[in-house]
Amino acid sequence: MIHNGDLMLYGSKTLVVFYQIFASPYSYTRLGKVNHPEKLAEILGNGDVEIRFNQK
Repeated sequence: MIHNGDLMLYGSKTLVVFYQIFASPYSYTRLGKVNHPEKLAEILGNGDVEIRFNQK
């Protein structure tokens, strides 16, 4: 089951951030989760998105 905010690896080179909850037959490697993902769909919209990771 995929959850809103899941951060996963598909294959060996594709990073995926999910913004909806749904069942999937595909195999992903779970890497982490976005904190407070409630507005991800609104923020990400329909176009291309650049995501940056920062170390605290």
